[in-house]
Amino acid sequence: MRIFIGLRWALPVISACILAFFATQAQASSLNSWRLSCGADKGSVTRKGGTWRFATSSNKCPGGIFKQRAEIASGRVSPSHKGSYRFQAYVAMKSSKSNKFGIFQIHDGRRGCAPPLKLDVLSSGQIRLTSDVKTGPGESCIRGSLSSKVTRARIRRNGKEQKLEVLVKFDGKGGFDVTVSINGAAQIKGKYQPREKANYRSKFFYFKHGVYSQRKFPYVMTSRGMSVRRVR
Repeated sequence: MRIFIGLRWALPVISACILAFFATQAQASSLNSWRLSCGADKGSVTRKGGTWRFATSSNKCPGGIFKQRAEIASGRVSPSHKGSYRFQAYVAMKSSKSNKFGIFQIHDGRRGCAPPLKLDVLSSGQIRLTSDVKTGPGESCIRGSLSSKVTRARIRRNGKEQKLEVLVKFDGKGGFDVTVSINGAAQIKGKYQPREKANYRSKFFYFKHGVYSQRKFPYVMTSRGMSVRRVR
């Protein structure tokens, strides 16, 4: 009888643990499930095997002031989700221009303003962690970044392949820590926390990868072996 009573109390706990495990696995897989973001000009985003190719395209997403976008987007996770994930890809950018562009984002679906995180490749090739606080519709926001520093290493534009890694630790409270590495060396860190008094609250997060810029410029970027993995 005691064994039966013990099992009766244990089963709900075990069931809850199993459900939590599968929910976590679903969140992890969604971040590694990719689709075209908002559409792109024909031939601007293609995939062959494990390599994605991005080239100049019109921005077909609504809102914002940027004119060029060729990106893919992952599935979503809840702001209450807790866990660490590593995005990595071997990227090769080829362009004769030095335009600033975004190469990776953690987005929350907002229209206008920079997302919670955007890796901006500056004209120098160094990366800055851009992050705006959205305060209202359109471009109503407080411009900012997650770090006053930029990377030492640079994203080259000569077509040479480089390993880009972004380690994201979601805290389960709508915030996250991020570390960016290039060719295996950690370069820059930042921390995003939602502001209590902000008028806009994130309802979900997802990753974006590709090339996003305010102005159109000629380029071709490949991204080989791209993956998102859960890490301890």
